[in-house]
Amino acid sequence: MAKSVELQHTTVETVDRWAAIVIFITALIGVLVNGFIGIYIHRLPILRNSFGRLLQLQAIGDCVFGCVWAFYFAPTLFFDIRPFQDLAIASRFAQLCLICYDISIYSHLIISINRFISLYFPTHYSGIFTDKFTNGLVIFTVVFSFAFSWFLVAVDCLMGFSIRRWMLDYQLDRCNLIYVHYAEFWRGLILIAIFAVVNALTFTRMHFVNNRKRIQGQSTYESIQQMKRRAVERTFIQQVTLQGIIYAIELITYFYVAVAFPVDDETIQTDSNRWPNFLLTTYAWISVHTLDGLVTLAFNRQFRRVLTTPFRSHSKTSDGNMKTHSHLPVSGQSHASRTTSSSGLKNETLLKVRGVELGEQL
Repeated sequence: MAKSVELQHTTVETVDRWAAIVIFITALIGVLVNGFIGIYIHRLPILRNSFGRLLQLQAIGDCVFGCVWAFYFAPTLFFDIRPFQDLAIASRFAQLCLICYDISIYSHLIISINRFISLYFPTHYSGIFTDKFTNGLVIFTVVFSFAFSWFLVAVDCLMGFSIRRWMLDYQLDRCNLIYVHYAEFWRGLILIAIFAVVNALTFTRMHFVNNRKRIQGQSTYESIQQMKRRAVERTFIQQVTLQGIIYAIELITYFYVAVAFPVDDETIQTDSNRWPNFLLTTYAWISVHTLDGLVTLAFNRQFRRVLTTPFRSHSKTSDGNMKTHSHLPVSGQSHASRTTSSSGLKNETLLKVRGVELGEQL
């Protein structure tokens, strides 16, 4: 994900440092959000399944991508660290960015197919997306992403970091841009088009199933369970679709809209298009990975609950201790009261079990 301009060193000025700050803040947010998702996703019963594993892979790729920009490229630009600008070093970090981008976009595609199968073939879903099959998908995604990145290296399409343009640039004298155009833009656009179609079909199926369930009618318990399941499915599909739209917008802005804001190398320091070009290319590329994590948090309130769990646990423990000391058992307590408490505990346990079952089904 880079454009082709010659790599030229220039003295870092104040405006360059402002660009570095923008890069650092945006990338750091992505690191924190996606890192949190990648670490704590296993704590959520509803995501202890194939969908959750794939979502974790996507978050890890986004997190590593953000780390490269926040802790390598941003400091290199801000402090003008010239050894880090050497092509031998910068090209490896740039290659890592491409690998993480591929992992993220392939994860999106597989997740879309995962949701598609869960609705169109619900009886076969568990048999298809087994733990073994999911592990195979994760390994294949990572290996293929690494292998494809080496294709660009094999054809001498190496990238360095341009201080002048605040972006990753291919070396013109060594790289055939035809490889770059097809390897990056068309491949990404085809992938996004595929899971856009898959998500559209999934939405159609979900709408059809919801209407059929309403017409048929169910018992009270079955209706509640089905409503919860459909709500979860709808949330997952909306999340994946929105993330796909964001990726599509980023590709369009990077390769098409940015062309309307060309930057002249001779007058780049005073060129009014410098910031618009940066925002439509480098910043858009970083933002799409950060937004990936933010969208996941927005559509999954379970992650937000994880953040407050220690506080809620402490509060409940304190409340329990207070009740134990201030409300001692009374020998005359009615049998009906004890029965009601026992019944409430059983209902709460049943709801928790159903929550775990729902996660396993998804």
